[in-house]
Amino acid sequence: MIALLVLTSGCWSAKEIEELGMTVGTAVDVGEETMLQQGLEQKGGDYPKKNALMMTFQVVDPGYSTGAGAGSSSKQKNYTNISITGDSLYELTREISLSRARPIFGQHHKVIVISDKMARAYSLRQLLDFFMREQKFRPSCLLFISKGEARKTLELKDKTDFPAMRLNGITNNRDRSSRLLPPVSLTKVIPKMNTSSSFLLQNVAAAEGEVKLAGAAVIYGKTDKLIGFLDEEELEAVNWLTGKVKGGIIKSHDKRTGEVIAYEIMSLKSHIRSRIDKGKIAFDIQIESEGRLGEQWSSEGNNFDPRYLHQVEADTAEQMKTRIGEMLHKVQKEYRADVLGLGDHVRIHYPRMWVKWKQDWDDIFADADIRYNLKLEVKEFGTTNLQAK
Repeated sequence: MIALLVLTSGCWSAKEIEELGMTVGTAVDVGEETMLQQGLEQKGGDYPKKNALMMTFQVVDPGYSTGAGAGSSSKQKNYTNISITGDSLYELTREISLSRARPIFGQHHKVIVISDKMARAYSLRQLLDFFMREQKFRPSCLLFISKGEARKTLELKDKTDFPAMRLNGITNNRDRSSRLLPPVSLTKVIPKMNTSSSFLLQNVAAAEGEVKLAGAAVIYGKTDKLIGFLDEEELEAVNWLTGKVKGGIIKSHDKRTGEVIAYEIMSLKSHIRSRIDKGKIAFDIQIESEGRLGEQWSSEGNNFDPRYLHQVEADTAEQMKTRIGEMLHKVQKEYRADVLGLGDHVRIHYPRMWVKWKQDWDDIFADADIRYNLKLEVKEFGTTNLQAK
């Protein structure tokens, strides 16, 4: 009996969920003391620090699940955003313990949003060091860059929704749009930084209590700092070139009438082949897609006519070729950063050359010859065909 009592004694370190500050999101901005901090400091609540950065934690209200049933969800937010300023992210998480009974707890952490100003001023290695070391923050949380104040992305007009949860959920819509970057977690970023590789992070825009994932931030491998952005069409071109597309719509225009044509992606594959030409690296990329005619404003085309469908395929392919060309010019000539991951193909197929090139790969990538070809096929055209009058 005594042995059974020992085995059923429970977890000595267990804590009730109501006692924890369940944090689902964090925003990192340039330091700016809040009115509350200024007031506390005037009354002795101060300690040695620089106001280098501001952290905003999104903490779940412990009673939100029961309050929703009482009809109060439309009047009261189910979360609290706590902002605090200092010069150490780790210290700031503990500083909150001096003013709140429920300390920060990050085991259910979903997103980290960093403002563009912080990402330009400091390396991601510096900004993420705490999150990578701290065991109480999930390494699977997603990373975002925000043009403007990052804390604004954790504020929504809709009080029934958690802003951090919404950002996390939007990344699951890649079957609906090819303008979304595959989710980038803290775990995926670590090897990129360790190998000094350039990469993309999803940009999030916030305005009037709403958010939108719009384009991507370019992180330069040698500095781990933000050097610029790709807009939505440029990000879409990256996804097409690398084959990271699950679905979406490509809008083009009928050459004869100028009317809108919408091509819905059913499948997409990208075949990348690297080769060495006269001592320089070059890439041949073949992109193949099958889709359906999702929308057609012109009444002149006959969906049952193969010639018309071939024209739709050609118009859509030409539209994407133009976007890919503009994107390649930007990442190669303006940013000089291999955000396409083409270096991985060189490392696999030409390991000896990679040892020689890897230190200066971004510059070598900038001068690489990249050839690409698109083959699109319209397999379906919906359930109706409106004939011309």
